[in-house]
Amino acid sequence: MDDSEKLLEIKQELERIGEKLGAIFPTDHPQFDDVFEDIGAAGYYIEEAGYRLNAAIKTVQGDGETEDE
Repeated sequence: MDDSEKLLEIKQELERIGEKLGAIFPTDHPQFDDVFEDIGAAGYYIEEAGYRLNAAIKTVQGDGETEDE
């Protein structure tokens, strides 16, 4: 497994974690309002990490830009 495949695997794991967070606290969950800000922030940072991993994958493969697209 090369470095880009390892990074892709990590990105996919982050996506699964984000999905799990959403499944634990759907909008009808009794504590949704209490955790909305924190879970929302976690989801945001997970998504951002995915974007950064995509950039790293492209760089490792030699066909990426170092800036966000």
